[in-house]
Amino acid sequence: MKLFGLDIRYAESYTPLEHALGRERARPKALPVSAAQSAQIYRFKASLKYRPSIWRRIEIQGGQTLADLDGVLREEFKHDLFDHLSGFWRKVRRGGTRRIREVDIGTIEPFGGGEGAKTRIAAIGLAVGDELKYVYDFGDWIEHTLTLEAITEPEAGAQYPRVVAQNKPQYRDCEDCARHGRQTPATWICHQCSDKQGREVLVCRDCLVAGHEEHYADEIVY
Repeated sequence: MKLFGLDIRYAESYTPLEHALGRERARPKALPVSAAQSAQIYRFKASLKYRPSIWRRIEIQGGQTLADLDGVLREEFKHDLFDHLSGFWRKVRRGGTRRIREVDIGTIEPFGGGEGAKTRIAAIGLAVGDELKYVYDFGDWIEHTLTLEAITEPEAGAQYPRVVAQNKPQYRDCEDCARHGRQTPATWICHQCSDKQGREVLVCRDCLVAGHEEHYADEIVY
């Protein structure tokens, strides 16, 4: 184990920043992938670590890559497609204990580069029940848990990767619309107004453009 400030972690769980500071370690070699494994479908349930009620069920072929999976996760969880690094770790149970070590698989750059980008899903060697950790933006550290639910055969005519299910959205109302007697789902949080008022200020896209155009805002994940 290693001590990083007040955080104690296993050595395998170094972050990309720690790698950049010279704490690099050898990543596991990718396993060979057969044509049959390449065609198989890996079904993951991906959820936000600290908001597990927000989840997506994603199917991806074994021959597709972590860059392909990263693209779907960025899209579905409203992360910027053109900014910030992301990364994947495999969670491995230590013997018969409940302790988990995290094996670094690699980082992904916004436009599909990075040392983990070309790693094929089947080459990771996952079994049903195994988990991956996915982190978007190593500054804000937005962490997700991906659980492999099934490995199945592809559906005829289907295009992968694809999202096949998600949580039922619990929409909140746009407060600008509410002041005018309208009920519209809020799809954006205005951080500038939220910081000024000391609470979350949620608005729809039309109200964002009309009254918060110059403000820093993020799209809400439901």
